[in-house]
Amino acid sequence: MCWMVPAPLCSGISLPDLCNETETIITVTQGFLTALSTKSRVDLGKHCVRAGGMSLSPPSPNAPHFCTIGSFIEHVATLKDEIDERIWDPEVKVHDEGNLATVWAPIRAKINGIVDHVGVELFVLHKLIGEWKVTGLADSCRRPTEEEKNLA
Repeated sequence: MCWMVPAPLCSGISLPDLCNETETIITVTQGFLTALSTKSRVDLGKHCVRAGGMSLSPPSPNAPHFCTIGSFIEHVATLKDEIDERIWDPEVKVHDEGNLATVWAPIRAKINGIVDHVGVELFVLHKLIGEWKVTGLADSCRRPTEEEKNLA
């Protein structure tokens, strides 16, 4: 599957290249989320730049939390809870120079098998030495509705 931005917005990249880049970007974001579920420092580190920043907005009444991706990785690695965070219908935008991209997608997070929060996630990626890496991440979450709690 290929998610693309309209060609006029990416005049510096051919459509086949854009499709390949978009698929790679989605693979990196999915890889980050998969690594999040394993809580592996090594696996998380493969998909991101530890010095990158995060802005996390948990459900009310909790205040937003700001940290580096590296400190987030260290925190996650200590958690005992099972984490399963999923995105769908991602919107990918790639800068016409092909070295900056964003992925905006709805999320649903399960903690220990129970839907804990839903919202939207924004990944910022940079192409560094030929590889896409997550360099920033922001989310905004709320508690799920009863219907959302029952979704797989």
